[in-house]
Amino acid sequence: AVVSTQSTGAPRYSNLYSYLICFMLWRTLIQKSTIPNTLTRRFFTTQPFPSKMQVSIQGNSVPLTFEKHLTEERVHQAINYAPFTEWVKNMSKPETYDMLRVQKVHIQDIDMFGPRVGFIKFKADVINKQGQNVPGIVFMRGGAVAILIILKQKGGGEDGKEFTLLTVQPRIPIGSHGFPEIPAGMLDGSGHFIGVAAKELKEETGIEIKEEELVDLTHLAYKDHYPGMFPSPGGCDEFIKLFLYKQTVDEAYLKGLEGKLTGLIDEGETITLKVLPLEQLVFHAPDSKSLAAFALYTQLKSTGVIPL
Repeated sequence: AVVSTQSTGAPRYSNLYSYLICFMLWRTLIQKSTIPNTLTRRFFTTQPFPSKMQVSIQGNSVPLTFEKHLTEERVHQAINYAPFTEWVKNMSKPETYDMLRVQKVHIQDIDMFGPRVGFIKFKADVINKQGQNVPGIVFMRGGAVAILIILKQKGGGEDGKEFTLLTVQPRIPIGSHGFPEIPAGMLDGSGHFIGVAAKELKEETGIEIKEEELVDLTHLAYKDHYPGMFPSPGGCDEFIKLFLYKQTVDEAYLKGLEGKLTGLIDEGETITLKVLPLEQLVFHAPDSKSLAAFALYTQLKSTGVIPL
């Protein structure tokens, strides 16, 4: 800094003060992110690096980091969330671990459903046996259930004809105010798939059934090899167990379902029911679980696994 002198001979540090003021202003602008200079921000801000923990995969400690807005308590909830522990278990299987090695896990965000974890967004740095990087960006939401309803009409002008029931409701992620699909819902962490399916059927359609009336289509097809159908395994862990509910009803019952309003108001559900011939399902429901359930039912019936 240059020291100037007044006529009295007393030193004046005006330039030094100016530099200090400019520096403080510069620092403030950086901290408020008004200057998009990554290198400058790194050296002149006091933002902490992501916090660190560890997760055990095949007995090896893998670094786990998380964004600064997440608390350790929230992250502990996330890594004990059933879908995450299941992912760790799958990555620890000898046949998987021999082919894929997790180097690091970074949790980017956690969405809570009240007191419990709903969704986790994380990135896993993974390499294969050849040392090549394997894409590992994950939207974790866990398993779900869906029910293909088949109602066989007894009597009337269409005696013996099979109908199905769709729910029509808003789906914000795709910008739709009324998306048609078969009844479905997320698992509650209890592992009681059939119980959750029966509960969702009642909530979304008003139909009350006994658990033994549901047929697990995915188990008939895959046995214990897969837990369900995976709609988007390239970016999401979600699997869906597909169930079948088949019943004989009269014409008046079918007419009573058409256009019926259902859903849990306190959970923001506004659902309208739609009845249509079963063979028309593929032309009205552009939804993977609906199409998969219909395909499984058709194939299992044609091969005699499900009685005609």
